[in-house]
Order: sequence, then structure tokens, then C-alpha cells
Amino acid sequence: MKNFFYFILFFFIILFFSYSEDIKNKENKIEKENVIEYIKKYAVFAIEEMEKFGIPASIKLGQGILESSSGNSSLSKATNNHFGIKCGKNWIGDIYYHDDDLPQECFRKYNTVQESFHDHSKFLQQPRYYRLFLLKKNDYQSWATELQKAGYATSFNYADLLINKIEKHFLWKFDEEISCGIEERIKLYLTYIMQYKKKDSFFDKKKRFIYQIFLFFKKKLTYSKTKIHHF
Repeated sequence: MKNFFYFILFFFIILFFSYSEDIKNKENKIEKENVIEYIKKYAVFAIEEMEKFGIPASIKLGQGILESSSGNSSLSKATNNHFGIKCGKNWIGDIYYHDDDLPQECFRKYNTVQESFHDHSKFLQQPRYYRLFLLKKNDYQSWATELQKAGYATSFNYADLLINKIEKHFLWKFDEEISCGIEERIKLYLTYIMQYKKKDSFFDKKKRFIYQIFLFFKKKLTYSKTKIHHF
């Protein structure tokens, strides 16, 4: 009877975690698809700005994806502002009011997303960000940490969030020194991502979880048989 109770209990645990994993997997799949679309549209701007200003493309793309929800946030759609840059004292362009840390804060509004990428580069030319340009171009961890220290965002874990985006989606590959054009670099990245997805899908989290549950029941069954044998 006790074993039957354990069986029912763990059966429902499996169902619960399986359902939770399904939700997570769907969310991750949607996020990855959105990121890939973002890369296809805007990676060219990030690489161009990297070549002009020395800002890692991984940082550009990571911030763009993080700040604009891969271009799907209401603010980015209304303003083409992909970096959450507020108006500031010296801004003379178009503006847009949006609830953020405070109600109805003033944000910069651009005609195109490319303008947003370029203005982000100019924004980081401010004196408070000068330490960024003392760092290596391929050291995205230090860039993310320094951005947080310089007060780019109010979030206390901004650097961790940014690094997570960069590493989760392999954006650091855009910082690598390779001798080919921008379009070719983007194609190489997309090829790498597609190959990784195929490789990872065979041993996804859900299958690993179910396998762990299988091992648990196998162990329980072996233990029960051992007890019966001793009697």
C-alpha cells in the first residue's frame, strides 16, 4: 500500500514537472526564435558600430535584445528605441513618454532602428563611460560589469542579465576576429546556432528529467526486491 502511494505521488510529480518543463521549453523556443529574427534584422548594425566605435557587437545585441525584448516591447515598437535611452538634458530629437522607473518618463524617439544603434554608440561616448574603452573588445563580461558600474541601468543585476543573454544566445561569436564581410559573419552565426539546436534537441532538459525519474523508480524497485528477498 505504501509503495502504491509513492507510485501515485511520484506519478503526479512527474506530470507537474513535465507540464512545467513544457511551458519553459515553449517559452525558450519563442525567445530563441525572436532572437534569431532580431539577429537577422539588426546584427549588421551592431557589427558596423563595432567597427566604427570599438563597442563589442555582443554588447550591442545583448543590450538591444534585453532592453527591447528582441524588438517586441511597446516602447521599442513606438519609438525604434532599442536601448532604453531616456531623453537627457542634451537631446533635441523627437521624444516619447512612457512609464518606466517613474510614470511618464521621457525617452528618445528615432525614425529607424539603425538610428537607435548609432545613437547608442554616441551615448556611450559620454565621460562616465570612458572606462569601457579601456577594456578589450572581446571581453563582454567586463563591458557588462562596467556598464552597470557606470549606471547605465537601475537594475542591481544588470550585468548578470546582460551576460546571460550574450552567453545563452552565443552573441560573443560576433566579437571574434574573422576575415569576412558582415553578411558572411551573420550567416556563419546562424549556421552555428542551427547546428547547436539540432545537437541540443536530442538531449533536451525534458528527456534528461524523465531519464532521472526512470532511474529513481528503477532504484526503488531494486530496493523493494531486495527487501522481499531478505524476508
